[in-house]
Amino acid sequence: MASDDAEVLLGIDVGTSGVKVVATDLEGRLVRSSTARYDTQVDSDGRGSDQDAGSWWSAITSVAGGVVAGARVLAVAVTSQAPTLVPVDDRGREVGAGLTWLDRQAVAEAAEIERIAPGHRNGPDPFFGTAKLPWLLRNRPEVAARAVHVLSANGYVAGRLTGRATLDDSSASLMQGFDEQANAFDERLFGRGLGIELLPPIVATTDVIGVVTDDAAAETGIPAGAPVVAGGVDSVGSALEAGILDVGGPLVEMTGFSSATMLAVPAGTHVPGFIHERHCVPGVDLLITAQVTAGATVDWVNRLAGQDLRDSDALLARSRPSRLTTVPSFAGERTPTWNPRARGIIDGIDLAADGVELMLSVLEGNALALADDVAELRARGFAVDRLLSTGGGSASTAWLQIKADALGVPVLRPRGGHGAAQGASYLAGLAIGVHDVGGLQRFAADIEHEFTPDAELHDRYEHRRAHFSRVRELNRARGPEAP
Repeated sequence: MASDDAEVLLGIDVGTSGVKVVATDLEGRLVRSSTARYDTQVDSDGRGSDQDAGSWWSAITSVAGGVVAGARVLAVAVTSQAPTLVPVDDRGREVGAGLTWLDRQAVAEAAEIERIAPGHRNGPDPFFGTAKLPWLLRNRPEVAARAVHVLSANGYVAGRLTGRATLDDSSASLMQGFDEQANAFDERLFGRGLGIELLPPIVATTDVIGVVTDDAAAETGIPAGAPVVAGGVDSVGSALEAGILDVGGPLVEMTGFSSATMLAVPAGTHVPGFIHERHCVPGVDLLITAQVTAGATVDWVNRLAGQDLRDSDALLARSRPSRLTTVPSFAGERTPTWNPRARGIIDGIDLAADGVELMLSVLEGNALALADDVAELRARGFAVDRLLSTGGGSASTAWLQIKADALGVPVLRPRGGHGAAQGASYLAGLAIGVHDVGGLQRFAADIEHEFTPDAELHDRYEHRRAHFSRVRELNRARGPEAP
């Protein structure tokens, strides 16, 4: 525990199910952390997903003061779920609900944007955020009429801290229609009634955009005058925590409500069907695969069971693979199928199945979906010889062993493993010159545990993956694939 006058870097991550605030010292060690949860509203058809941006701020104000605890804050950075967009007024206060990354209502608008400005790296899917702007104008005109800006989730929090509206370039690069060469949105999208003009100026992820105001300090307990960094997408934070700052590093997994893997690739890399995003390091991009629901499906089973079954003795005693095959697309799917209408499928269920068997099949289903994505990466020429697992999902030893067996490669859990929030604190240090690339890589070198694949189980999971892929095809009838 650091003393009250210690120097710390503060990281805030605005996740889908809660906010996490982390303080680290100048050696990258965790000093304090705290989490506060909030709700995500999902429509009955699973397509719409709103979140109250005010709940993000309230969650931060409820825990940040205890994390700071009198320490001297050298800088603050915010990462977040993305692309999640929230309309705000001229004071940076929300005027309507935030449209989360999970919201897939703007299918027609995404196709419209692609017709107007085709050819960009991230394709015509509502996930990529830009289509939410015209959808907002057309479906919530009373909200749009009050909006001065539409901000990313991390941009909203950074704006509440500083009073300045910005869009960091990792969030911008994740959105449909972003022109990498111009470092701006495609000029063909402006003046077309699409709402692109509501986005604030684009700044670098590592830019210091201002300082914590007196009002923000009074609300949060974060000292006034602390520099605030623009911040970025949660995948940037997770990559930083894992020490992935150079091209050619290991594949990094970030598991929370959803699951994403990140591979550091040369800037400008374009692989159709994948997700592309700028890293915070010049010359490096992140090539991303993602499942919509991962930890969310685990939480669903636990709610049904009334207890946490992930690492229970009963689950560990079960033979693997499970008798059941679960496709965990409970709220649509991203890579590789890009089907917003996909839904969960449980194949082979019978009257003898219990909650433990269902949990095992959900853990395996997520691992098999990950294995499909890894197979696609390898088919595109990217080597994957190990996986670094971060975020809340990495706490489950059973799940990490299942992933190792399904992938056939070692799965490593870093000693930090706190995910994007700790990476956000590193981003703060990188921005003000306290950290450098080499130092961050040294922080991440401390591996807590390595999960080694079992060759026989890997063969069984490969056989099951073929069946998993056939079952997954049933979702094709629910909606067209997007490129």
